[in-house]
Amino acid sequence: QESLAASIPFPSRLGQPADFASLVGHIIGNTYLNGETIRLDGAVRLAPK
Repeated sequence: QESLAASIPFPSRLGQPADFASLVGHIIGNTYLNGETIRLDGAVRLAPK
């Protein structure tokens, strides 16, 4: 996990449960958002196994 977190540009850490809960609350409360895809990968592209 540490090496994965080091490759994330900003913030250079993995998300905490409170981060995701805050995002969900924002998505629900924001009437401007539509069916666009929201990526939760921190700009990390994992290689296929």
